[in-house]
Amino acid sequence: MRIQQIVKRPVAVMVVTLVGMGACMNGDLTVPNYSNPTPEAVSADPLTNVQTRANGVLNLARRNLGWNSDAGLFGRESFVYGTDSRSTTSYLDAPAVDPGGSASGSWTGFFTTMRAINDFVGVVDSLPTGVFTPQEKAGTKGFAHTLEALELSILISSRDSLGIPVEIKSNAEDIAPFVSRDSAFNYIIGKLDLAKTELLAGGGAFPVKLNAGFNGFNTPATFLKFNRALAARINAYRASLGNTGCAGKLSPTCYATVLQNLSESFLDPASAMSVGTYWIYSAAANDVPNPQNNVTNTNLLLHPSIGPDAPRRADGSFDLRYQAKVRRLAAPRNLGTGGLSIPTDYAPNLYATQAAPAPIIRNEELILLRAEARYFTGDVAGALADINLVRVNSGGLAPIGGFATQAAFIAELLLQRRYSLLLEGHRWVDVRRFNLLNTLPIDIPSRQFIASRQPVPIAECLARVGSPFPGPGCP
Repeated sequence: MRIQQIVKRPVAVMVVTLVGMGACMNGDLTVPNYSNPTPEAVSADPLTNVQTRANGVLNLARRNLGWNSDAGLFGRESFVYGTDSRSTTSYLDAPAVDPGGSASGSWTGFFTTMRAINDFVGVVDSLPTGVFTPQEKAGTKGFAHTLEALELSILISSRDSLGIPVEIKSNAEDIAPFVSRDSAFNYIIGKLDLAKTELLAGGGAFPVKLNAGFNGFNTPATFLKFNRALAARINAYRASLGNTGCAGKLSPTCYATVLQNLSESFLDPASAMSVGTYWIYSAAANDVPNPQNNVTNTNLLLHPSIGPDAPRRADGSFDLRYQAKVRRLAAPRNLGTGGLSIPTDYAPNLYATQAAPAPIIRNEELILLRAEARYFTGDVAGALADINLVRVNSGGLAPIGGFATQAAFIAELLLQRRYSLLLEGHRWVDVRRFNLLNTLPIDIPSRQFIASRQPVPIAECLARVGSPFPGPGCP
């Protein structure tokens, strides 16, 4: 796709700025082309080259945490009240396309990372004989294909019924077609299953080091548990949406697959809810700070419904998740633009430092995915046990006795997911997949709009003018 041509060159720049992620620099200012190394460069020091590329993939992928802020805006979780009001108003005006370019951040970044992954796999395949064993090559590619599936899963979550391109063409001049949401989900699961096969054949250790965000998941066998956790998430999305092959919306067919995925994941009711994989950050020079940290990102605010909607404990105090993750400001803030925003004095309290890690997927999410899958496969008692496990251990809440109706279960599930996974990019996706977008508040009467998808970036549309593959959502 043509947008990949636009973002291809910056990959080489970003891949080499890897302070704190295992890369090192010396006094030589001659920078090799890490995105497209020559065969001679790979042959000269293949292990260093592959490690640098692995670092580069992780460096690029962690920059996509901005998606959580976009999803927070659409899902009435959060606002960005800074000097540029377009961060909020561009989406409230519900444009058919993205004339201001504000949607490009949640588009080009993912394709940049996927091109880096594609190039990384190509380098691994081209390594001279004897550098990696066949097992090491397989495990390394399993790592890469798992991250590719993760990137695509966020992209399709952002565009939903529009679909997305899923191919990375070898020639960046070539335009890849959009595929439907069903096809995108099937492609993602195919990538995860391919990665599973590769990881199973990957031997006892990766030949490259993963960063600290994957502690406990840094061998092919343990990384496979992360892979299966992602598969459970995607298959739950497919099941709730009625993806092709699921025998209808909320059918047990795909939910049974979710339970199988979870049995192979790191789900453990006896472990801490925080166990999982994380993006890591740093305040060091040339590194990337956590973009949602409380220190420098003071413009990220929470929707004012976060307090009134929070569950209460038996003594009347707030849910423990609310207490840990939400802070009140001395005075309400808004955009200062008449009629375009609502005031809020709630702010996130998720990341106290610029180096705080941010979760990719955690045990707590897996328990809630199991509750969902159990309920829709007929194990209501098991679903209740999982919901109460989260209520009691994460929220400090009293257990509940059951669910009067399916709607009551979904409401309880989404309530627990809202506070357990606050600003992790889920609430908007959750209400949409259960056809509950209309339960989100309309904040501004003049803008009766709840987004069901992000617009296609205008640059993507312009690149497709006159092509055989025009993008849906493009004029």
